[in-house]
Amino acid sequence: MVAIDALRALDEAGVAESLFSSARLEKALPPAFILEFGDKTGNRLCARIYEAAGDNPHVFYLPAEFDTDDTLHLLGTGLLAIGFSMIALEYPGVGKSQGRLTFQGMFQAIAPFYDAARLWMKEQGRDGPVVLMGRSLGCVMALHQAVNRQDECLCLIMESAFDSGQVFLERSGIETSSVPKGPIFENRNKMKQFKKPVLFIHSPRDTVQSLTEVEWLVAESRSKATQFQIAPSGTRQELANQVGELYLEVVQQWVNLRRGVRPPRKRRPIF
Repeated sequence: MVAIDALRALDEAGVAESLFSSARLEKALPPAFILEFGDKTGNRLCARIYEAAGDNPHVFYLPAEFDTDDTLHLLGTGLLAIGFSMIALEYPGVGKSQGRLTFQGMFQAIAPFYDAARLWMKEQGRDGPVVLMGRSLGCVMALHQAVNRQDECLCLIMESAFDSGQVFLERSGIETSSVPKGPIFENRNKMKQFKKPVLFIHSPRDTVQSLTEVEWLVAESRSKATQFQIAPSGTRQELANQVGELYLEVVQQWVNLRRGVRPPRKRRPIF
């Protein structure tokens, strides 16, 4: 599902640490609280939970390489405002999670994160549907898990996704000459395997992945309910800081339609 040799080459060059150099995860801002769990190597990992009603959607969120306490808080409280819970992973070596920050470590942390979040839901008697969501590099992680557990999730949300890993890294300022040629994350192949609906949210001013380029990934979605929403914003980093009412309304209505909940009909004016 991923090019192991390519990931190994990237990890040897410390690429993940370079990508996450702007990430600032220091503390979970209220009303978030920390869920702790372990991985197969014995590392203690953490996730941040913004808790809404138990029968409403639960968004399992895989962060971007530039997410901060503030951007996670903005998204988490925004989802709370529309009645959704958010459970956001802190990758190994990021925030309070132990371990070294590598691509291989991130991929290995996804399944324990998912299982820990599902266990927390079970222990709390929470039966709401699961929505997987990723932002930027987190889209790779979210899609990876969505393919592996698609029978258990309602749908997938991809904010600022990308088609080619090679292009993504190069435009993010990463030297890729030592990386084996070919797909790094195999995003297109994974999208072909995922049969549930996908909501793509993308900025027309994204400097890392243009609308035309990301459309190649959108075209591989197997679901007729997949949507591609263009968000009026600047770069992908600026989009992360501009989660407002329109963004949340789109997410709420699209997810609710997947669970058979239609928006209330607007009354026609009398005059």
